[in-house]
Amino acid sequence: MMPDKSVNSSDVVLKLKNIIWAFPYLAVMGLIWGYLAGAFSGAIVGLAAAAGISVLIGSATPIFAETPWGSEAKTRFKPARNATPARKQLASDLNVVRYHKLCHRFDDALLTIEEVLARDPDFVEALLLKAQILWEGFEDAKAARGCLLKILVVEPDETAVFHRWALNLYKELPQKS
Repeated sequence: MMPDKSVNSSDVVLKLKNIIWAFPYLAVMGLIWGYLAGAFSGAIVGLAAAAGISVLIGSATPIFAETPWGSEAKTRFKPARNATPARKQLASDLNVVRYHKLCHRFDDALLTIEEVLARDPDFVEALLLKAQILWEGFEDAKAARGCLLKILVVEPDETAVFHRWALNLYKELPQKS
């Protein structure tokens, strides 16, 4: 029988993380309490109580993760907010481009990046990669600056990572060429 695909794996991971995080602290407290209450048998009861309480804490995680103050708990496990299935496929194609660039096969990298940009002309990560290829592989600062300017238009938020990277590369390029 196939496993249920409706189970949210981020919830499961979050629960396990909180169980594992809570148990050592509770176990130490349980051992101390158990030892003070009744030596060895009390310590075993203290460990059992610690295990039970840590499972309860872990199971309560989704309740607290849905609150406004607990939303940070889930952000590490969610995909990028703008990542559509098509973008994810294009992102995997960018790995091929990066490999070509790493091997100094700039012609192959440029052909592949052009295919990616033909499917999504406003993909800022691809535009930045194209600018790097144009500059590092062909020393075409003018074309690279064109790609970088398009990134700055498509991603106007100055705090966005690709905006900052594009601006930094733009400043590094020679202005006359």
